[in-house]
Amino acid sequence: MKEREVQSLRGFACLLLVLYHVVGDNPDRGLQIEEGPLRILVNGLAAVRMPLFALIAGALHARYPRWGYRLISDKFLRLIVPMLTVGTLFAIVQAMAPGTNDQVADWWLLHLLPVAHYWFLEALFLLFGVMALLRHIKMLDTVPRFAVVFAASTLAYLMHLGVAWLGISGMFYLLPYFLCGFALEHFKACQPNARRVAPLMFFMGGIIMLFWASPVVEADRFGWAMLAIGLLISTAFWLRPVRGEWLARIGDFSYTIFLFHVFFTSASRIALNHLGVHAVAVYVVAGVASGLIGSMAIHALVMRSTVLQALVWGQFKKKRTPERSPQPVEVPTRLQENS
Repeated sequence: MKEREVQSLRGFACLLLVLYHVVGDNPDRGLQIEEGPLRILVNGLAAVRMPLFALIAGALHARYPRWGYRLISDKFLRLIVPMLTVGTLFAIVQAMAPGTNDQVADWWLLHLLPVAHYWFLEALFLLFGVMALLRHIKMLDTVPRFAVVFAASTLAYLMHLGVAWLGISGMFYLLPYFLCGFALEHFKACQPNARRVAPLMFFMGGIIMLFWASPVVEADRFGWAMLAIGLLISTAFWLRPVRGEWLARIGDFSYTIFLFHVFFTSASRIALNHLGVHAVAVYVVAGVASGLIGSMAIHALVMRSTVLQALVWGQFKKKRTPERSPQPVEVPTRLQENS
């Protein structure tokens, strides 16, 4: 996949994520919508949203030449430092701002129990550690070895292994999708044939969603149906990516959007509520627009300061363009209900 196609796919994934946080994962959050098309849409996309982020990250990891200590140290800076800075800022703002839907219950457990959607950063860091080990012992070098690892990852997924602490359950949730993306790039010889069946993957994913994981009632996030939908549709998107320069431009800001969009979607909702606005469409459009545009403004601000680049992006080199990866969303103690 070409660079701008990757960015377009990231932009598309960002749109799904921002829309999710505007509407809310359940009737107690966001716009507090209990039923209707928006609720069906948000629930239905649960099987695609974070799996797509993880698959993109896995595919790009396969292109990365370094996967030892240097990778782990780089990812610590890129993932854990922003989690500690931006994630802590979000928790403080959420506790102080009126009209928010959720707050940190135990501050002394901050980040031991991940904060909101920043669980993804902790889980992804653990994933890179697992991948470094697997690549070191050459368990991903051949198709048969990879198949054994992938089968083990799906079993761990279906068994819902792990705990919420430090994003461990999130790591097991993302692992099959990350491995799938890795395989798509690592075993590129399979791509031409797979690309031809991408439309069939979309169709099969839709059928499974319709009959076994109805978006009307949110299905078990760790069930076989959700896993199949996530793998099929995310793979199909990678093989037949959405294209558009406007999506690619959103993708260029994907990491900053991931980190900051929730500040602006919440602020937009609270402001419109104080103004007495009742039209759901206004909340959705204003929320998505503010989440994207506000994050882009933050991106421009961070670019002006090496200190902010270090704190926000975990980049400690002057004038370095941030790695644009949405690092890949929700209350970590109930991960299966929140992304």
